[in-house]
Amino acid sequence: MKKRYWLIGALLIYAFVKQTDDGSTVPSSQDAVRSRVERAVEIEPVEAAAKPTHELSSAKVEMPSSDGLELLSADAPIRYVSGKRVGFRSGPSTTDPIVDRFDAGRKVFLMEQLGDWSRIRDDLTQHEGWIATRFLSGTETRTKATPAQKEKKPEETEVAVPVVPDSVLIQRIIAESLDSYPSSCACPYSRDRAGKRCGKRSAYSKPGGYAPVCFPGDVTHAMIEAFRSR
Repeated sequence: MKKRYWLIGALLIYAFVKQTDDGSTVPSSQDAVRSRVERAVEIEPVEAAAKPTHELSSAKVEMPSSDGLELLSADAPIRYVSGKRVGFRSGPSTTDPIVDRFDAGRKVFLMEQLGDWSRIRDDLTQHEGWIATRFLSGTETRTKATPAQKEKKPEETEVAVPVVPDSVLIQRIIAESLDSYPSSCACPYSRDRAGKRCGKRSAYSKPGGYAPVCFPGDVTHAMIEAFRSR
């Protein structure tokens, strides 16, 4: 930079002396020299800017991995899972734990292949793991529902009607029979208005007249079905 300024100064002095000897005006010579110098200064930055600092066309673009420990190349082969609920494992063997399960059409990047196993990076979660190579395909395939599955309607669920046990119905029949008797001594175990046990004074113990239902043995199957159908 300093050399350039020294050069400009020398040119100005030279032009000034030459114009003085020729008898021409100094300002016009100075302007001419200054314009030449300015053009030289303007051309140099433009040429310098036109030169690329480094080549980008051949550079390899790399993507950082999710754990920050490894770089994934953008040109890594793309594969698609070709099975249903395929195990995504932490290592290249069936004894390694399953981290996740992938369905058909899942997009992954093939990092390396080791025998029957391939180390991949999941495009969705960016997690790395191992998957059986036979479940990887170069073309995307998805499982499609069959026409029968599309037209299948949800099955109608039948509402089960609870069945009342016979023992409950027998108790209800006895209770209705006692409620329909006009007096207090319907059954032997009933008590009269004075609080005494009816015993043989009950209508159940006397022949003829009212015949209340006092015991479960008195209830017939026909009586149960008739009560249930009401």
